[in-house]
Amino acid sequence: MKLLTKTNIYTTITTVLLFAMGIFVVYQVILQKLDKEVDKQLLSAKTKIVKGLNSGILPNEFLSNLGQKVYIKKIDKQTIFDNKFIEYIEHQTSASKSDEDILQRELLFQTVVDGKTYEITVCSSLTEGKKTGEYIIVVVLVFLLVSVIILFLLNRLISAFIWSPFYDTLSKIKTWNIKKNEILDFKTTDIDEFHLLNDTVKDLTRQIQADYHNLKEFTENVSHEAQTPLSIISTKIELLMQESNYSEKQHKLLVQTYNATQRLYKLNEGLILLTRIENKQFVETSSIDLVQAIEEKIEVLEDFIEAKQIIVEKTFNTQVTKDINPVLLTILLNNLFINAIKYNLEKNGTIKITLNEDSISVENTSISDKIDKQFLFDRFNKNSISGSLGLGLSLIKKIVDFYNWHVTYSHKDGTHKFKIYM
Repeated sequence: MKLLTKTNIYTTITTVLLFAMGIFVVYQVILQKLDKEVDKQLLSAKTKIVKGLNSGILPNEFLSNLGQKVYIKKIDKQTIFDNKFIEYIEHQTSASKSDEDILQRELLFQTVVDGKTYEITVCSSLTEGKKTGEYIIVVVLVFLLVSVIILFLLNRLISAFIWSPFYDTLSKIKTWNIKKNEILDFKTTDIDEFHLLNDTVKDLTRQIQADYHNLKEFTENVSHEAQTPLSIISTKIELLMQESNYSEKQHKLLVQTYNATQRLYKLNEGLILLTRIENKQFVETSSIDLVQAIEEKIEVLEDFIEAKQIIVEKTFNTQVTKDINPVLLTILLNNLFINAIKYNLEKNGTIKITLNEDSISVENTSISDKIDKQFLFDRFNKNSISGSLGLGLSLIKKIVDFYNWHVTYSHKDGTHKFKIYM
């Protein structure tokens, strides 16, 4: 979830809760205010009633002018000496209106006038007041809903505007390519934090580019400069190995030295090739018949195939022509087939080559276990059986990526399968 969305959700929830609490408080204040007003009216009616009774006015003469329901009765003895407020619901039925419940509030008190004791009840309806309060709450709720929607939309617009430099920075970092030697140019912003972020990212990318190019230049220089001395060392060791005045132990040491030198030579050659592929130095392409290229490669490796008595099964479902660099295609097929031969069974193994319009697959029997896919194409990753340099599969992956193809690996019933989707 985006930070902006999460912020808006929390802000909206907080706003709704605050408004809900506010509505509850306002509603309670309104009800208390209504109760106080009604109590004032009831007490005012009490004052008028007591004053009228003391003036000798008959109850029937002033009751109709009070505007409230008043019940007066004589009692033998005063038992209530204070004002007593009572609320209750009165059910009313009339011919013109449907049945309804009316909330009533009454004031009950007793008073003595000219030696006579009266019990008086003054009633006033709270229903109209409550309806007014409920109407106010509905208006507030509608206002709340509209306000929340407007605030949410405004918050999104304002936040999107404020955060636009940040998202611009993110999008440019995502598309930044260290190999293109491009300088990041961010959107101008007057927000200090975003300005600091952009300056920091610029400095960081410049340092990364400088380190990358220095390391790349160092690797290229070392690899190229190492070729000549390695060739000289190999040649000199070959000449020494042709001499016959060595003991068996000395000759064995020379062979081991020669093998290590050859291994280092191939390693250096592979690194140079990987660097050239990464630097896109194989841009020239030719239209090549893959069936013919596969047949020629198998013919070149025929001696190795016969030495291990490997059966090669070829399935060409169609004639496929691809625009590809001839050198890269040779390297690709060479690594696929040499791996299939080198790590096959010592005798009577099989290699199955299948070519379709959009894919080529190579399957080979093997005594080795399944290769961990997580590190399959990592450079210098070697399994315990092969002891290889670990560059063959890395070269395959580099060439596949170079043409935006896709390579997969699977293992089933002692058979390794590499499939390239073109």
